[in-house]
Amino acid sequence: MRSDILTNVSKDLLSISPLIFRLIRRRLTHTAITNLDVNITPLHFEVLRLLEDEGTLHVSEIGARLQIAKAQMTKIIDKLAVLNFVERTIDTTDRRIFNITLTDQARTTLKENKAKIECAVQEIIA
Repeated sequence: MRSDILTNVSKDLLSISPLIFRLIRRRLTHTAITNLDVNITPLHFEVLRLLEDEGTLHVSEIGARLQIAKAQMTKIIDKLAVLNFVERTIDTTDRRIFNITLTDQARTTLKENKAKIECAVQEIIA
């Protein structure tokens, strides 16, 4: 019973709006990615999680939802693209806009590390 509650609470905490709980989310994310074999920052991880939940988004949508400045978003997306975690595609309705999508490699990495991430968050809230 307690394990189920911790699992549900940890999932809820990872999905809390970053507008209100940015500091908590950053700390949870930092702790969650500490043991991953990937060299990414908490912001990179937040972008990956958002794309995992929402699918394809515009760079500006990602920045607005996570409250990340446009200049910083460019660097974050560039690094994720170099790591082959995201793909940029030109929007079919407006060629000035790039859509960002997770790659299969990113989905696999998130899936393989899901248990580690949830366990780390559960340890914090326990």
